[in-house]
Amino acid sequence: MMFGVSRLKRLGYFLGIALMILGAAFIAKPDQIVGLITILVGAALLLLGLFRSLAVFFKWDTLKNRVLPLSVGLILMAAGLYVLLNTRATIHITGIVLGVLAILLAAERFGFAWKTRGRADITPAVLFGVIHLAFGIGLIYASLQMFSIIVVLYGVYLFAAGLMVVLSLRLFNDF
Repeated sequence: MMFGVSRLKRLGYFLGIALMILGAAFIAKPDQIVGLITILVGAALLLLGLFRSLAVFFKWDTLKNRVLPLSVGLILMAAGLYVLLNTRATIHITGIVLGVLAILLAAERFGFAWKTRGRADITPAVLFGVIHLAFGIGLIYASLQMFSIIVVLYGVYLFAAGLMVVLSLRLFNDF
């Protein structure tokens, strides 16, 4: 049992530090990160759609329902092209997804604090929940209203999330 917990803690440290490094990269080089994300997401969607469509064509005679799998492949290909040609849309969508994820992490921290109230110090969990919630709302708002600040906000959030994981593991033992 202790072996598993110690391995999980090491993994937590690794992931926390990786988030901090990723966040620092977002802060230091936002334009290059936007380009990289756009290319990776667009190419992945385009290739996934292409492979899905080709799989349907290669199994054309044996598939009973061809329309839905072919439609999914074509939609993925179209989405990949759209992402590759429209950088702003990628950043807006990513901001909304990351914002929702941050709000879910806030809910987890608040749930942990609620579950352990009276048995442990809940201040770190509540504080981290408030930080996640603020960043989540900020990311969603910035994704819908602003563009230039959003990439830097991604970086600050990723760095802060990594720092919170490391602090939780090291000082508060609530993970």
